[in-house]
Parts: sequence; C-alpha cells; structure tokens
Amino acid sequence: MYSFQTGANKRKSKQTIRLLSVVIFILIVALAGITYSYFQAKRVSDVTSESILARATSEAAEAQSAVYRLTQSSGTNTMTLLSTVRGHVYALQCLNTLAANIYGAGTSVVDGDLLSTCLDTVLQCEQRLQTGSVLTDLFTQLRDNVDAVVATFNAA
Repeated sequence: MYSFQTGANKRKSKQTIRLLSVVIFILIVALAGITYSYFQAKRVSDVTSESILARATSEAAEAQSAVYRLTQSSGTNTMTLLSTVRGHVYALQCLNTLAANIYGAGTSVVDGDLLSTCLDTVLQCEQRLQTGSVLTDLFTQLRDNVDAVVATFNAA
C-alpha cells in the first residue's frame, strides 16, 4: 500500500505561493525603481533642452541687437560690433554641436547653413572694411540673415 502524508501537498502549495509572492514583490520593486529612474532622466533631459533653447534664444537676440547697432553706427566701432556678431553666431554653432552630441546627429537648435551664411557675411564685411569699401549692402544682408535666425525661435 501507498502511504501519503496528509498536508504535504498543502505545504508545497504554500511554499510555492510564498516563493511567487517574493518574486512578484521583487519585480514590483524593480519596476518602481526603473520607472523612477526613467522619470528622473526625462526631467533632466527636459531641463537640459530648455536651457539650451533659452541660451540659443538669448544669443540670437544679442546678435540681432549687435547687428541693428551695426547698421546704425557711425563707423568708429564697426569692427567691434562685427566681432560681437561673430561671437554670438559662433555661440549658436556651439549650441548646435552640443545639441547634436546630447540628442544625436541631425539635432540642431538653428539651421547650420543659416549660421554659416551669417559668418560668411561677417567675413565679407571685415574684408571690405579693411579695403575701405562701402558696407551698406552687406549690413543689410547680415541683418536679414540674423533676423531669419531670430525668426526660427519666434516661430517655435
């Protein structure tokens, strides 16, 4: 005859339920930790994105201010204002590079071609300034290019 222990099945069943309860508890704690980490990383990413955009907006506004002072200046501080514009446009290029490094290739704050056009125009202005040529047409072109940069932030 076979002998069965009474309650052996119940003990195995309780042990299985305890083990499953522990595993489920561990999984819930792990899921909570991963969720917390995700939301923390997302918050940091959002703050970083907002900071880059705010800095880029500020640099574009400063470049625009310098360009308007340039078109209204008497000519004594033209080189200084041109270098100021160049510095702000260069800062925008650096922010583009930073955004691409953080968020991946192809990400940019401002169109890189537009910034290159601005820098080329500044270079042409400096060259003409050295030769003593008239700069009115280049100042207008530079103003229009910088206005286009500022318009990208106003549209967003």
